[in-house]
Amino acid sequence: MKILFVLTYYRPHWTGLTQYAARLAEGLAKKGYLVEVLCSQHEKSLARQEKIKGVRVFRLPFLFRFLRSVVMPSFPLALWQRIRKNQAIVVYLPFQEVALVALVTRVLGKKLFLVHNGDLVLPQKGGWRNRLIEKIYCWLTAFSIALANAVIIQTKDYAQSSGLLSCFPQKWRIILPLYDLPAVSKAEVENFKKKNQLGGKVLIGFSGRLVEEKGVDYLLQAIPLVVEKIPEAHFVFAGECKVKYENFWQGIRPLIEKNRASLTLLGLLKSQKEVFSFYKAIDVLVQPSRTDCFPSSQIEALLSGIPSVCTDIPGASWAVSKTQMGVLVEPRNPSALAKGVLEVLKNKRKYQAQQGKVKKIFDNRKILAEYEELFKKG
Repeated sequence: MKILFVLTYYRPHWTGLTQYAARLAEGLAKKGYLVEVLCSQHEKSLARQEKIKGVRVFRLPFLFRFLRSVVMPSFPLALWQRIRKNQAIVVYLPFQEVALVALVTRVLGKKLFLVHNGDLVLPQKGGWRNRLIEKIYCWLTAFSIALANAVIIQTKDYAQSSGLLSCFPQKWRIILPLYDLPAVSKAEVENFKKKNQLGGKVLIGFSGRLVEEKGVDYLLQAIPLVVEKIPEAHFVFAGECKVKYENFWQGIRPLIEKNRASLTLLGLLKSQKEVFSFYKAIDVLVQPSRTDCFPSSQIEALLSGIPSVCTDIPGASWAVSKTQMGVLVEPRNPSALAKGVLEVLKNKRKYQAQQGKVKKIFDNRKILAEYEELFKKG
């Protein structure tokens, strides 16, 4: 079977969405499927075409960036050419050209599957302009869902809360993402701590982009409340700080400077060894999001044996609720985040005892088989 993945960013891009798509594409290629990817050439140094772990990647140059996406003039022609040569088309959302993909797929009589990774939520400071962009994207995606064979979701609670997905329950297919855990030795974890001067501290971690939807400002406000109770507590943030499409960094700089003594900013960790050394080094991961569909960092931490403090919102709260490997707290509440962190640190072993549940739920063989069955039957 020939399968085409369509998304804005692919390897070596670092977002959770990219990792979800790449693991599935590579998993299918390993099982003998002919898998292609059509994406942007997000860095000029990247090859226009290459093969990565059995997956043929076609990258298109872009003219300019638009919010979280890019504008690729050659996309329509390349899309037509690639869809003609494949049987099933898989689009990772949000994707601004999704309606075009849906139309071309319908015209050429191919199967279309949309993988939903969260509604488009732009910063509030954008005012009416951002709200209009959200609405237009929602309409175009709704049109595409209507034409699709199915829309793949991670959790039912997020779909029910989504103004977009809630209109199409008959299209839902619940399938979890795949995860890869590289082996990380104790020595590598200790070297990571030494390199970043984190030894001898109680480490509270955050992993993700420093953007509004991730709720980092609430976590920054919670730092003094935790340090007051545990003086050796130290917060470690892993992820891109100055995100190109959002100016959130400027707004939180005063909070960062205020907490400098109890905070380390690692920046973007590009090596999987480094990422999982980070998880293994921390005592608890905090997910303070305002909105979040299915954060990959949280699942990676849980699989690594690290409990989570997570805001009780649709999608993000599912894993902790399902496994009890952590605590859920009121969103947009620094005091609740601090109490959650203190609770997990006090009873860390109790929460770590639930790791077996996490591993059982995220069984890659079972999950990959579910994707195979869907793509074959439509």
